Amino acid sequence: MKCKGLKPISTSYNAIIHGLCKDDGCMRAYQFLEEGSEFGFFPSEYTYKLLVESLCKEHDTGKARNVLELMLRKEGTDRTRIYNIYLRALCVVDNPTEILNVLVSMLQGDCRPDEYTLNTVIDGFCKMGRVDDAMKVLGDMMTGKFCAPDAVTLTTVMCGLLTQGRAEEALHVLNRVMPENGFKPSVVTYNAVMRGLFKLRKGDEAMRVFDQMSKAGVIADNTTYAIIIDGLCVTGQVDTAKRFWDDVIWPSGRHDAYVYSAFLKGLCRFGSLSDACHFLYELADSGAVPNVVCYNIVIDECSRSGLRREAYQIIEEMRKNGRAPDAVTWRILDKLHDSRALAVEGE
Repeated sequence: MKCKGLKPISTSYNAIIHGLCKDDGCMRAYQFLEEGSEFGFFPSEYTYKLLVESLCKEHDTGKARNVLELMLRKEGTDRTRIYNIYLRALCVVDNPTEILNVLVSMLQGDCRPDEYTLNTVIDGFCKMGRVDDAMKVLGDMMTGKFCAPDAVTLTTVMCGLLTQGRAEEALHVLNRVMPENGFKPSVVTYNAVMRGLFKLRKGDEAMRVFDQMSKAGVIADNTTYAIIIDGLCVTGQVDTAKRFWDDVIWPSGRHDAYVYSAFLKGLCRFGSLSDACHFLYELADSGAVPNVVCYNIVIDECSRSGLRREAYQIIEEMRKNGRAPDAVTWRILDKLHDSRALAVEGE
């Protein structure tokens, strides 16, 4: 095009940069951007997002920052949104200094960070394991230096605290900070807290949060029940999980394949294969619809135990209930046959 005296249009540059970024050629894409900028080219918002994300994955925040600054010069651009896209890309890089520099740049450039900006920053700090930095940003929001936090902000902070094993601080945010600031925790918030507590092997605290949630009139969803069943099983409370299924989950009518899978995994994890098979058959008999993943969990446990006949019985049950084996099913059976062949050779 240059040899023929033609000026490349924006669409040409955007298309080339897209292709290079998707083919792990972000450095060459960046060179194309530099060349295009000499002709007054500004990338589309999507191209900008793709390029800064690719550069950050390569840990080249210097070039990513140059792309940010180029976009900020684009006439009519939503500057806060452009900053937000860059901050989201930075979340894959352990570079808290650059995140703070972006906040300073926004303030110095009279570009007020919004809730999304600050939630992104807090989420990034939490994922980096820098929860204290996240708490400082939250403190600035609480004191009015930035916009006020919302429920997403506080949920993100609680998840970060729980990841660091700081359960008491997370529960303080749930039980004191949220109500004192007029926030009613949603089912998403309660689910996040219970998941974090179960991961810390704090099953009793997690169940207290569930009771608190029920008393607050927040209705549990399928995710809630999957988290509780999985958590109880992981912490060795299989009998409690069974009672919870019988007394709470089944009567509620709110259960799906994710809940069934959590229960089946828990039963199989603790060697209760017969209970898992019984539960699977009981579901089908009662009109529930286990998916192929549920069947595969039990078939896999049969394979691990060398129970070929039982595995094929479950496949027949699956077909009888309108489910067809998938690629995972056949891989499990291949492993079962291979293990039996090795056992025969060993004999």
